[in-house]
Amino acid sequence: MNPMLNINFMEWDGLTRIVFTRKNKTLSALFKSKATLEILAKNHMIYCSLNDTMVDEGFDIKTKIQEILEECNLCETRSRTMTNDQLLKLLERFNAHGIHFTS
Repeated sequence: MNPMLNINFMEWDGLTRIVFTRKNKTLSALFKSKATLEILAKNHMIYCSLNDTMVDEGFDIKTKIQEILEECNLCETRSRTMTNDQLLKLLERFNAHGIHFTS
């Protein structure tokens, strides 16, 4: 029997909505859209505000997302080929870097 994972299902929903909007695009392309970047930047600001953390002066959400995708080796991966484990790892890495999919 597998243990229950500690997942925020609102975050999971937010990530999967972004990832599967266009399942044949690469993750890198999906996360470069203007609307996605604006939402994630806003969520990051809210997260930092709620946790009394300062946002770095030169913080660039686009660069941070690209770093996370490279860290997970998922830049050129297409949504339709991803496993659940890859999606969970991606969500965990985004959250570890303070990027959340809910506000």
